Amino acid sequence: MIYMCFSIIVLCVYFCLYATKCRKPIIYADESSLLAQKMKKCCSVLSEVFFPSIFFMQSDLQSLTTELAESVGRVSLKTKTTVLTLPDGGEISYTEPDCEGSKKVIFLIVPGYIGDHRSYYVQHIAELLFNIDVWPVIFTDRGKGGMAMKTPKLFSAGFNDGLAHLLDLVITANPDSKFGIIGISFGGMVACNTLHNYHRREQVMCQMLLSTPLDSLKTIARLKSMGRAKILYSIPFGRRIKKMMSHNEEVFKKTKSTKKMFRRLSRSTSLNLTDFDDVFIAPMFGYNSSNEYYQDICLSRTLSHTLTPTVCLNAEDDPCFTGDMYPVDVIRKNPNVCLISTTAGGHYGFAGLSWPFSLETFADKVVTQTVQVFRSEGVT
Repeated sequence: MIYMCFSIIVLCVYFCLYATKCRKPIIYADESSLLAQKMKKCCSVLSEVFFPSIFFMQSDLQSLTTELAESVGRVSLKTKTTVLTLPDGGEISYTEPDCEGSKKVIFLIVPGYIGDHRSYYVQHIAELLFNIDVWPVIFTDRGKGGMAMKTPKLFSAGFNDGLAHLLDLVITANPDSKFGIIGISFGGMVACNTLHNYHRREQVMCQMLLSTPLDSLKTIARLKSMGRAKILYSIPFGRRIKKMMSHNEEVFKKTKSTKKMFRRLSRSTSLNLTDFDDVFIAPMFGYNSSNEYYQDICLSRTLSHTLTPTVCLNAEDDPCFTGDMYPVDVIRKNPNVCLISTTAGGHYGFAGLSWPFSLETFADKVVTQTVQVFRSEGVT
């Protein structure tokens, strides 16, 4: 009897906590802007209450659904991958459907920090787009996707010459198409910073940033502190990148500067992303320190000036970028930017009430409905 009463109390507390997670998404934007008005009018999902998965309510569990979906989900879209050689000898690749399809609207997909064209969540978005007659092109950066490093140059969250090269290729080959970019997490930073300095950015109709840290300085402070973000993201990601570099050791030893950085990294007992940025990424891209690098790639600065219609999707309980970190003032001052925020969702989780029985997420609905807005009417 006591056990039953205790169980009932626990269930009541759990469902009370769950109820606090269920609400309509909040939209941060210049209320008078055409972008905000179109999104509110045409995206029905923004007027609906988002009910997160009962089984994966907590933010870390929500974030975990992205990985778990690979075990229970299946992508049927057949794709082909093409390797491109850049002017400096480095290699990137792009992946697109290996079948006939409409190319009236083309979206480039930029994966997260350790993601590539083989990642389930990336393939899932590609299939999602293809099913609504949008041609997906997945960008895979240097050293990712099973490619060997050809030059001792890695990737940063700033302007990406490989992504710019792919944009040139796709836009030139399809002069009558409409173009957009979707960036997930770190990939959103790469996409936004690259597009901001891209010489043909006016030909890109919109960009979507999904679970992307909009203020790198605040995010880095979170990743450095001994908490969930450091344990679940910074340390595992740091290990993955260090392993990738070890597989390409000979390439990094070709030049004196990268050889010195590689030796320093190899001797380091720390595997955190922030330490990796300090030892390798910042000096490689000409910064005096990692702090200078973080200031330069900070999206709150980029978003304040962007002319490209930008839709951001974030969850308040994202372990890496919580709701109190949102650059709300910056977003509201630029009519070209809109931020959609949910109470629950974790870091690119957004698993709904019926997950895992239905793998469609809140992010999936936002992506498809946002694409429809720009494809049908556009926001100019």
